[in-house]
Amino acid sequence: MNSMSLPASLLRCAVAAALAALPAVAQDLLAVKASRIVPVSGPVVDDGVVLIQNGRITKVGKQSEVEIPWAAKVIDATGKTVMPTWVVAHSQGGVRNFNENMQNVPWLTVADAIDPAAVYFEDCLRNGVGAVHVMPGNQTLLAGQGMVVRPFGRTVEDMTIAANTGMKMSLASGGGGGRLQQIRRLRRAITDVREYLADFDRRKGEFEKEQAAGAIPADKKWTEEIDRTKKGAVDLVQKKAKGWLYVPSFAEMDEALRLAQDLDLQIVLGSNIDEAVGLVKKLGKPVVLDDAIEYFETDEETQKEKRFCTAKLLADAGVPFALTLGLGGPTSYPWWQLGACVRNGIARDKAIEALTMVPAQLLGLGDQIGSLGEGKLGNLQILTGDPLQATTWVETVVLEGQVVYERSKDPRLQYLFEAEKAKASKAAGPERKETEKKESDKKDGAEPAKAEPAKAEGGKQDAPKSGGDGREVR
Repeated sequence: MNSMSLPASLLRCAVAAALAALPAVAQDLLAVKASRIVPVSGPVVDDGVVLIQNGRITKVGKQSEVEIPWAAKVIDATGKTVMPTWVVAHSQGGVRNFNENMQNVPWLTVADAIDPAAVYFEDCLRNGVGAVHVMPGNQTLLAGQGMVVRPFGRTVEDMTIAANTGMKMSLASGGGGGRLQQIRRLRRAITDVREYLADFDRRKGEFEKEQAAGAIPADKKWTEEIDRTKKGAVDLVQKKAKGWLYVPSFAEMDEALRLAQDLDLQIVLGSNIDEAVGLVKKLGKPVVLDDAIEYFETDEETQKEKRFCTAKLLADAGVPFALTLGLGGPTSYPWWQLGACVRNGIARDKAIEALTMVPAQLLGLGDQIGSLGEGKLGNLQILTGDPLQATTWVETVVLEGQVVYERSKDPRLQYLFEAEKAKASKAAGPERKETEKKESDKKDGAEPAKAEPAKAEGGKQDAPKSGGDGREVR
């Protein structure tokens, strides 16, 4: 039975329904005016406007130079910053389970495990994320296909940006036996696929030879197809599909390089890679980092801890990288990841690119998402301040020209803030409550409540006093 309490379950359903109902009909024309626009792919535009028509950007420029159509819906973001939504290149967020008990399952796809009502997707919108590459977990072997989704929609089909984006592979020792045993298992799995494919091709070739010799009628066709449970793995070894290989540490980089010579691989690096930066550079292509980009190691001689930043090591080596977000804790926030990069000496524009343009290009979607430019999808976020400022919040998220998130209408935040307000009011005591009520009445334009006449014991009103002439004295 689900460990979630009934009220929490009901809240989750209510929030999911409310968020799904936020946008009405998609606007054909949308204009977003802002004090600052950060396209990422070009220079910052001050006092600019982004025009979106039928879900795609038609113009990005200064307000004085762009004519806004009279029929456009205008979002006034004066004093705020507009930039593209974040792109997460690798995540296990939003799935019901990771299916890591069965490691070798190349026929599966995360499309069957994604939960559109998952709180993870709500948090994505709150954090300005517009695209997530959902993949199977890291404790796998050949684990099935991933897909890129937008964190909004009632069904998986509604959320889909790109399906079957490649097969997840891993060198992490999830099946027991340690690192070497995992390498043997992965090699064996790939060899089995190649042997199956060789046998399939051999039998097909024999059929064609016998047909050419007249032993088989000319009108008969070869009807056997690749086993569907092996189709994904066959595409992988034939380089028709990409493999997303998780490399947990420097100790597995040699094997990763060997596999990269035979397969079309995208490397996803764990945190402990300081001793393998040179090998990573030999790949000659960008890599994806997991969410833990900072780690500590203790020097065996001095017993002092030394801090490493994976992103900084790669930046110094000239290796392009994509940042990702965790499923909880500080690393689940884009501002934390960007701040960690800048704190370790990475230029802020490179840090922002690592969560926008670089992951979009790795996913083959660089012409669609990751920056603001003509012809690209109208995916943008409106921020209350600078994207690297700790006090900045996501105010609005627009996906393909639709307003899909507004902080002022976020039902979960409203619920949390009301609960905190109630706690604060209760802790303040009755005098504070009375003051807050009077202030609330004034804001609402209500007349202040009149004091009731004093009552004597027994619930009766005090009798009016009488003067000597028989008149009432009040």
